[in-house]
Amino acid sequence: MQNIEIGISMIIFGTGVVIFMTKRPPSYPLTSVNFQGYAGGIAFILLGVICILKELHLL
Repeated sequence: MQNIEIGISMIIFGTGVVIFMTKRPPSYPLTSVNFQGYAGGIAFILLGVICILKELHLL
């Protein structure tokens, strides 16, 4: 059950990162490289899905 909670948290965090990347100010210093932010967000979402699937024994 703990892996499901971790997976959901990772999905929420990844979604937040992607939303932040789309709405960030153009001159924001921490997000000067667009691809790294999107790749990080997508990676967190995928890892969250993998955690949930492993807990449900579907992967």
